[in-house]
Amino acid sequence: MILIFGALLAVYVFCRAILPLKLKWGWKLLLAALLAVAAFKFHLLHLFGGPMFFSPVLPENVLLAAAWLFSVLFLFFFLLLAADVVRALYLLVLFCLRRNRTERFRIIGNRVNVALLVFSAVLATVGMIGGTRVPQVKEETVAVNRLPEEADGLTVAVLADLHVDGITREERIRKIVERTNALNPDIVVIAGDFVDGTVPVHGGDLRPLADLKARYGVFGVPGNHEYYSGYEEWMEFLPNLGIRMLLNEHAPVGGEAVVLAGVTDPVAGIMGKEEPDISKALKDAPEKGVRILVSHQPQLAREAAAHGVDLQVSGHTHGGMIAGVDRLVARFNEGFVSGLYTVGNMKLYVSNGAGIWNGFPIRIGVPSEIVLIRLRKE
Repeated sequence: MILIFGALLAVYVFCRAILPLKLKWGWKLLLAALLAVAAFKFHLLHLFGGPMFFSPVLPENVLLAAAWLFSVLFLFFFLLLAADVVRALYLLVLFCLRRNRTERFRIIGNRVNVALLVFSAVLATVGMIGGTRVPQVKEETVAVNRLPEEADGLTVAVLADLHVDGITREERIRKIVERTNALNPDIVVIAGDFVDGTVPVHGGDLRPLADLKARYGVFGVPGNHEYYSGYEEWMEFLPNLGIRMLLNEHAPVGGEAVVLAGVTDPVAGIMGKEEPDISKALKDAPEKGVRILVSHQPQLAREAAAHGVDLQVSGHTHGGMIAGVDRLVARFNEGFVSGLYTVGNMKLYVSNGAGIWNGFPIRIGVPSEIVLIRLRKE
């Protein structure tokens, strides 16, 4: 699928932006080669960076440069599409007026393409700065059903989508841990996608998570990227950092005031692992406590609501990464992309994530976040 999308990017941009240029074919072929490098960057990095497709072991500067080139191409592609809509409408007007295109029309078109390319480069640069900065804290008060008096005001710090890899390393994770600890939360939950890569390569980068502090403990669930990165090894490693992994199971918190449950990721079935099972996760759970479910992907929200969950916490979407594009991302995630939702009698919070994926490390108008949820009686 990624190969097909890369080919689509390369062919469309070549036909629309390179082919119309009045350049010798040698220069056009050189530009086409650069275009191919950007379009097929995932496969080229995989070729030189080892066996893991989503986590090539290469110098950080190489990964950043490749990500920047791909991001410029990606943004340029969609800006060209938008420009083509305007261009088609203009040509329709010329046709209705029975006027022909002129040479000046082609020249203006090339100048517009150059302007869009420069704008794409600026957006990619701004977006990568936003994508790689340390997340800010966002506080959210959530009113839920069945909240016992003793749990009124309880705080849950939510981290999601850390995506430790060749770009996100130990120093960034340490800063995230420091900001989270400063909130003095009652519970810390990590909603999946800890890492892209193997334990030997990136286990050390996650070591700062061992310093997370919370009154009732630190809990986590796997995301889809853990399955791509050596699921069994990570499920053995993460508990060594003091993280209790909830794999279709629950844990009482604060006596029986809170039932904190977690499920595996929907991609588990494709990988031959145990699929998410909310019924199993809540089996024999106390009836009187407020029920919180941690699920990496938000798509289970309606099922969770049907199981009597009061609050679901998820990540996975990165908030859509780019303002405007978030609506498209929502369509692939049951309509959920960022922030607080009401699903039946349940509240759902979808975090923008505290990190970013190295494949497209862009955030424009959708900042990363460490979320502090404060529970209140409804």
